[in-house]
Order: sequence, then C-alpha cells, then structure tokens
Amino acid sequence: MVRFVIVRHGFSEGNREKRFSGQMDVPLDAAGKKQAQSVAKYVCDNFKIDAIYSSDLIRAYDTAKPCAEALGLEINTCKELREVDVGAFTGVLIEEVKVRFKEAFENYRQNPGIAQFPDGESYGDMLKRALSAIEKIAAENDGKTVLIATHGGVVRVLRAHWLGISLEDIGAVPHVPNASVTVAEYFDADHVNLTQIGYTDHLEEKASEVGFN
Repeated sequence: MVRFVIVRHGFSEGNREKRFSGQMDVPLDAAGKKQAQSVAKYVCDNFKIDAIYSSDLIRAYDTAKPCAEALGLEINTCKELREVDVGAFTGVLIEEVKVRFKEAFENYRQNPGIAQFPDGESYGDMLKRALSAIEKIAAENDGKTVLIATHGGVVRVLRAHWLGISLEDIGAVPHVPNASVTVAEYFDADHVNLTQIGYTDHLEEKASEVGFN
C-alpha cells in the first residue's frame, strides 16, 4: 500500500485574477506562498513523507517546495500531473471566456466531464494521464508515504474515479480548495480508500478559487 498525501496548489495569480490558467505557468501569489508554508507545517507534523512528486508547473512545485526543504527531499516533477489543458481558454479571464467562447463554455458548463476544451483536452484525457502517473509513482514507492502537489482538476478526476463516479456525473464532485490536503490509501488501481478529502484546517489564508487556474 502507498499513502498519497495529495495537495492542490496554493492560491495563484491566475486564481486571483479569475483567469483560465490551465497549463500556463503562473506563480503563487502572496496568499499562496503563505498557504505553502502552512501546508509544509501540517504535512511535516502529521505524516512521515518518504518522497515528493509534483506537477512541473511552478504553482504546484512552489507549493511542495517548503515541505521538501524542511524534509531535505528532492521534488520529482511530472508533466502528467498538470492541470487540464484548456486550449483556447488559456490565459483568458473567466468572464471573457463566457463571451468569446459562449458555445464551448456552455457545453463545458452543462457537460464538464465529457466536454472537450477547444484546442485542448477533455477530463478523460486528464484522467488517463493522471492515473498513469499515479500507477507509476505507486510502483516506485510501495509501502511509503508520498506527497503529491498538483491541481484542482487532477484532484477532482482522481477523486471521482476512486469513488466510482463516472466523468458524466462529475458535476456532483466539487473542486477541493487551494492548498487543501486529500489523503488516499492506494492498494492497487482498483482498490483505493480516500481517508481525507479537501482538508483545510491547517490554513490561515483561506483564499481559494474554483476553476482551471
């Protein structure tokens, strides 16, 4: 069994601006940096972390960095743990997307689990690569506790998959907050227990934003 301590990245400049960041590399803002410090304290106080993996995007990497520094561990970056590629929405303000890409946005709003972002990915694409990464990390860390820093969309699809919720019904699965901690006991691809979902009691800075940013 591998215990995954999964952290959604801290509040980012994209979150603050209410912008679709997707796979654009935007940094944490001041609140997000404070959240990363709070995550490190909580994780170090409550788990014996053996390895750290992160999306290669800076907002996730910098969320894991204080914990890595405190524990003297390196951060293994993994592109497969990136946020969903929102394609033509990338870098565009959410309110502007609603106007410029009205039909595509409405399709996403009504069918989030199966919609394809224009020139980007679908949730199914993201889930496939995220599961591949998780299986690989699990194989490399049997019997260990692993910190994973990733994105709201990744946590959402993994959570739905592990709870047996189809992508068609993912609208019923809310995003976890920024800098929240979700814990999964991973026995194999078909046997995963979620023991904690979206925990935020460790945070002094409660800034959070729903969406692909």
